[in-house]
Amino acid sequence: MSKPLHIVMVHDRYQYVGGEDVSTDADVELLREYGHQVTLIEVHNDIIKAFSQFEKLKLFAETAWNFKVYREMQSQFQTLKPDLVHVQNFFPLFSPSVHAAARSLNIPTVQHLHNFRLGCLNGYLLKDGKICEACVGRNPWRGIVYGCYRKSLVASVAVWTMVTVNRWRRTWTQDVNAFITPSHFAAQKLIEIGIPSDLLYVKPYVINPTNHLNNLNHAEHQDIQIEPRSADMINFLFVGRLSPEKGVITLLKAWSELNRTDWQLKIVGEGDQKLILQSFVKDYGLTNVQFLGYLPPSQIAEVMQTATAIVVPSQWYETFGRVVVEAFACGKPVLASEMGALAELITPEYNGFLIPSDRLSAWIEKLYWCGTNPEAMRTIGKNAYQTYQELYTRSTNYQQLMAIYGAVL
Repeated sequence: MSKPLHIVMVHDRYQYVGGEDVSTDADVELLREYGHQVTLIEVHNDIIKAFSQFEKLKLFAETAWNFKVYREMQSQFQTLKPDLVHVQNFFPLFSPSVHAAARSLNIPTVQHLHNFRLGCLNGYLLKDGKICEACVGRNPWRGIVYGCYRKSLVASVAVWTMVTVNRWRRTWTQDVNAFITPSHFAAQKLIEIGIPSDLLYVKPYVINPTNHLNNLNHAEHQDIQIEPRSADMINFLFVGRLSPEKGVITLLKAWSELNRTDWQLKIVGEGDQKLILQSFVKDYGLTNVQFLGYLPPSQIAEVMQTATAIVVPSQWYETFGRVVVEAFACGKPVLASEMGALAELITPEYNGFLIPSDRLSAWIEKLYWCGTNPEAMRTIGKNAYQTYQELYTRSTNYQQLMAIYGAVL
């Protein structure tokens, strides 16, 4: 694109740092690195904790359409005069009204779809720990019956209202110029949900292997180079949100059965399942499991570079699998569930391994194989790094994003 753009990025941050927050920050960094002006407008869901009961009930009503946000965004857009508004996440504090505010001023908008919430109340296509597509292609009223959002009838009604009202008023076809999702798998599911295929683009997430962005020559837009390192000892690494759909309990059960006390398992991340996982570790006497908590991207890269392999035991349809590509960028093989977009990223036996998500014996077998075949793992790690270089560099990602913006503008 010949001239720098002014982009307003809109994002509602979650209470626990997750992939959507990291993706937003990475997109902002990438655009600024290439000389574009980015104005980030964001709120944080932490403020909901301080809401009174009345304010929470009011938020349930405003999740579908927030008239105050509409007026505030309209005023800000009028002042900022951006070329384009890129909405990463509007749920629940912004609401889809942010798109209508931009449209009222003839400013094109892009909606990033990181999950399946426009057709599934919990966004995961997951119920009771198992894949559920009961609402795909239908009105998601079943999610109210099941209490799919936070196991709450009232909260589920609020999300159902958001989905239904905006389908009824055709928000997604009238107010949004393009949708971005990170994988072809996610795109297919979103089309089945009802997102127009002609407005839907696939762009992988931006990956920052280290935080040494300040050392980049921004004029030349060089991609970060990492020299893959061998693990000093046999250790496996999980990085992600500690919640049921991420499958950490499956990993811990396999680890317990593996019974290799001379190996280590490191777990990076926070989430509402953390205490349950820590109790499991304590009850089974797993002294070789470490919970490292939240780590910034630079420290995650350091931990990855000293790992034997990265483990992604997801029990749901991952829309991408950022940690997989981060591992590739560090030259590390990945053991992942054979589900969703993970199967799109990994070439079995070449840059990683795909394992049936619920087959404990297969996880035990593959963990053991990886820990006892160091030479083969080094070769697979080199292949993983080559995959990153060929498909997921920052320059490639930037070109993909500009192609989408160009189509919209």
